[in-house]
Amino acid sequence: MTAMPAASGARTVEIEDRCEAVSFNAAIGPGTCVGDGDVTFAEFAAVLNPFDFGHEHWRFQFGRGRIDRGERLKAANDGGEFHTFTEVAEYGGGCVAELNEPLALTPVAECDAVTEVAPGVFVPTAFITTGIDPGDTLDVPGLKAGEHKFMCLIHPWMRVDVEVRK
Repeated sequence: MTAMPAASGARTVEIEDRCEAVSFNAAIGPGTCVGDGDVTFAEFAAVLNPFDFGHEHWRFQFGRGRIDRGERLKAANDGGEFHTFTEVAEYGGGCVAELNEPLALTPVAECDAVTEVAPGVFVPTAFITTGIDPGDTLDVPGLKAGEHKFMCLIHPWMRVDVEVRK
């Protein structure tokens, strides 16, 4: 990541996907994809595998980067799907079993905490605290010096390492 400087004094990681709305919404549910991409759900699902993971168009733009301590990190969702930008202790699987299974991944510990959003309906708390709707951004201020790992807890191959310099 040579993260792009933002006017606000933050470095920005762009979150990308190229979902095709009709097929994604039919397969997963209405509103899953609000983008205008050209990758159908069948194409997306066909390339999930444990060797090189997911589709090349689902990524964090910049896989590694550096920022100075005190500088803010920002994630901008330029795709058509909901994503998370979650700091994790170690990389692993996300919180969606249907994506972990073909990748032979076990969910990361950050998937364990859940919040009840309606009676009897629980979602991973990280979806609430680090989720980013299409077109939105998430600020990640105050990172301490050292290495930080961020991933999407929906699409676990979407990862970025950020070094915060002293």
